[in-house]
Amino acid sequence: MKLLILITLLIGLALALETAVLEERQARGTGKRQRKKTHRPNKSNGVATSRAPNKPRNAPADYKTGTGKATKRRNKAALKKLPADYIDPGMRRRWESWQTLRRLRRQAANANDFYECYNSNPAPNVSDCQTVVDQVLESNDELIVTANSCLVFSFRTCQGFFCSLCQTLGTSTDFIGNQLDTIDALCLGNGQVGSIVGQDPPQWDAGFTYAGDGLPTYDVC
Repeated sequence: MKLLILITLLIGLALALETAVLEERQARGTGKRQRKKTHRPNKSNGVATSRAPNKPRNAPADYKTGTGKATKRRNKAALKKLPADYIDPGMRRRWESWQTLRRLRRQAANANDFYECYNSNPAPNVSDCQTVVDQVLESNDELIVTANSCLVFSFRTCQGFFCSLCQTLGTSTDFIGNQLDTIDALCLGNGQVGSIVGQDPPQWDAGFTYAGDGLPTYDVC
């Protein structure tokens, strides 16, 4: 009986540690925002159409959302592996089963998420891009993105985007906001723009460009 109680206590402690690690990883980013707990993009079946993302009720007048197409093909050879601390493991609830937490940690470590930072002339204003991140994270929207289509979020000089590269998928503004926050942390401070590319099906990319520039796409299908 005592052995059973000890085993139960050890499992509970390990579960708490696993949860703390996942929450710490999701809390990282620029150091200014807490990463949202969210699901990764998933394949969407059936007939669907893309729509413009919702805007928060108190969004600035210059903040716009819409849909678009990726027109600028970039070389995937320039992509680098995204640091594991920035990869969303896809946790849906605060408390998950022991097996689920272990799977989520493996998923985060093994996800084929890559990124690149590159020069833009002119470059967007960093504060404009940070406004985009904040508005996206406050939107609380679930979205369908049809194959080869994009969602666009813009504020003054900055244009954020999320594109489905190969097939129709479902995602959320929480997930998109996390990716934009990552590009803020990795690229914008160096005067560059950038993209994150998820190469696991359903493939996607997200990032920032200067307002009005063509949206990037990668051959990862």
